[in-house]
Amino acid sequence: MKNAIVIREYVVSSYENGNSSLCAQDIENLRELGADYGMFENAYQLSEEGYQEMMDIGKRFKQAFPKLLNKLESQSYTFRPAFGKWMQKSAEGFVNGLANGNLDIEKATTDFDIMDPYTTCGKYQRDVKKNPEIYLESNKYLETTEFLATKDRIQRRLGIDYPLTNENISALYDLCRYTWSSKDKMSPWCALFTTEDLKVLEYAGDLKHYYRNGYGNSINAHLGQIPLSDLFKSFQLAKDGKGKKIIAYFTHATMMDMLYTALNLFKDDVELTGSLRNPDRKWRTSKLSIFGANMFAVLSRCNRENKTDYNVVFYLNEEPLKPICEQGVCTWEEFENKFKTMNSNTDMCQFKSLPYI
Repeated sequence: MKNAIVIREYVVSSYENGNSSLCAQDIENLRELGADYGMFENAYQLSEEGYQEMMDIGKRFKQAFPKLLNKLESQSYTFRPAFGKWMQKSAEGFVNGLANGNLDIEKATTDFDIMDPYTTCGKYQRDVKKNPEIYLESNKYLETTEFLATKDRIQRRLGIDYPLTNENISALYDLCRYTWSSKDKMSPWCALFTTEDLKVLEYAGDLKHYYRNGYGNSINAHLGQIPLSDLFKSFQLAKDGKGKKIIAYFTHATMMDMLYTALNLFKDDVELTGSLRNPDRKWRTSKLSIFGANMFAVLSRCNRENKTDYNVVFYLNEEPLKPICEQGVCTWEEFENKFKTMNSNTDMCQFKSLPYI
């Protein structure tokens, strides 16, 4: 991405020479806002907007459950981030929104942890993360007529002599995504692409996520079951009066993809391949692996006619996750039947490795 910023100068020059189809405002935006080198100097830090987003989620969570989350005692909660400075800051932002930061956050561990078991799973690191064959379908898509036409379209729109490589295209797409502010105007880098271009570039990313973290490899569903097994045990304890009021883990998009896979969510009838892009597919990274993605499960105790019952509701990005149970509400029996068989066994890892981060 840092290397691709030089392309901005070619784009501006092309416009001044009458060779670019971008408009004057697009060029002005690139001149003024196109090079934020701070993001490269703090590559492993949470952005200010990311921190604010996590804090806002914490605030809304407190508003939704004021009685449950008021005056939390130390033994009644767990907040733990996965390894990484930006994970720690994410947890701090959420806790600050939830209780003005007056709660303890556990330190991340470099050993095995249920929220990111893939980081210490030797089999995943060897057979998936560091296996170039995992990206065969994504690389195949880069050779299709559709992708090549998109690449040519971008080149002609910019009107530059600088020959764009696949790596350049990917970097410019990342600059568009990473510098788009939800509270300000769109990233100036996004003006380089049409909506159709973005759909094509998204699919190249979908294929990477699908095979590296999702349905494209069977180990991903196994790893996704590990935190879900912990969820079941936590709710069982709470149901028996021995649990905590809130347990919050902060992890990576990799784990979110694995959770979807373990829950059989967003699964397409036909496997995703690099040969053909299905515009109506369910597996969409722009919907599933967004910045600040979150999944909540809420256990409720219901008292009706002197009878106590329990249900569990799931939320994805703060909206009811309906496919798990009817209208998103699981009776305790439904929840138990679905989750008690979740396997937390890590024998498939074969051996442990140091975290890759």
